[in-house]
Amino acid sequence: MVFFLLGRAAGAIVTLFCVSALAFFATALAPGNPAAVLLGNMATPERVEAVTRQMGLDQPPAVRYVIWLRETLSGNLGTSNLSFKPVNELLAAALPPTLQLALTSMLVAVIVAIPLGLILAQNRDRWWSGPTSALVTLGISVPGFWVGLLLIITMSVWLKLLPSAGYVPLSRSVSGNLRSMVLPVVTLSIYLVPPLVRFVRVAAIEVLREGYVDTARAKGVRPSSILLRHVAPNTLITTITYIGLQLGVLISGAIVVEVIFSIPGIGRLGMNAVLNRDYPVVQGVVLVTAAGYVLVNLAIDIAYAFIDPRVRAR
Repeated sequence: MVFFLLGRAAGAIVTLFCVSALAFFATALAPGNPAAVLLGNMATPERVEAVTRQMGLDQPPAVRYVIWLRETLSGNLGTSNLSFKPVNELLAAALPPTLQLALTSMLVAVIVAIPLGLILAQNRDRWWSGPTSALVTLGISVPGFWVGLLLIITMSVWLKLLPSAGYVPLSRSVSGNLRSMVLPVVTLSIYLVPPLVRFVRVAAIEVLREGYVDTARAKGVRPSSILLRHVAPNTLITTITYIGLQLGVLISGAIVVEVIFSIPGIGRLGMNAVLNRDYPVVQGVVLVTAAGYVLVNLAIDIAYAFIDPRVRAR
């Protein structure tokens, strides 16, 4: 298992290095001059050239990447071209709302999807299994932004029960924070639940066809005990891997939700940085997002090693 974990850790480091290079060169070689965007109406050829030199943009991209990578490894992600604030400070302010949204939504999705998928698998021959599976498939096709807008119209505009946008930090008000996060969490959870339900259902059906499940039935074990003691643990092994793969969907969905509900998170920060060509912020957002994705997948690999005895034997 030690070699398995070391291999995963080495792969994570290589992935982060490749992502850092891709993020830097994609912004460094993008058309347009950030200095001209920064100067706005005051841009003249002389001023643009002076600001370009001041920002270090007159150096070759490879040289700038080495300098940026060295600073990044020391913990300095640079300074925003627009607000002139450290990128570390901007990311630190935007990270808590995104983490709360993503973690809460994934927790809700797991709590709802795994039991529902197991129930649908066990009762796949019942009359209501077909319509329920059709609803799950329909849920996969529904765009996340449309669900968010529908919730805003019903819960905020018509019923006036919840705020339509904004974010209240936990440090300011616990109740206000919960009220501001209900609609975003529900929107993102609805986006995550259908594919997870379908995956759990398919995985559980495969387990239900195994010989040891038939043996348990022949011994008179109750269906509920078979589901909890045999099917659920063996389904969990592949489900954990799938949840790790769904992190990309979670990140993209979180960006859409943050924009719709005006949540000052990583997604909204990155979107504004792209629109304003604030490349240091874009690079920082991409790097932090990729680091989170890689670290979570590494944690899932570690959990997978403890759950699956075959991995522990390596």
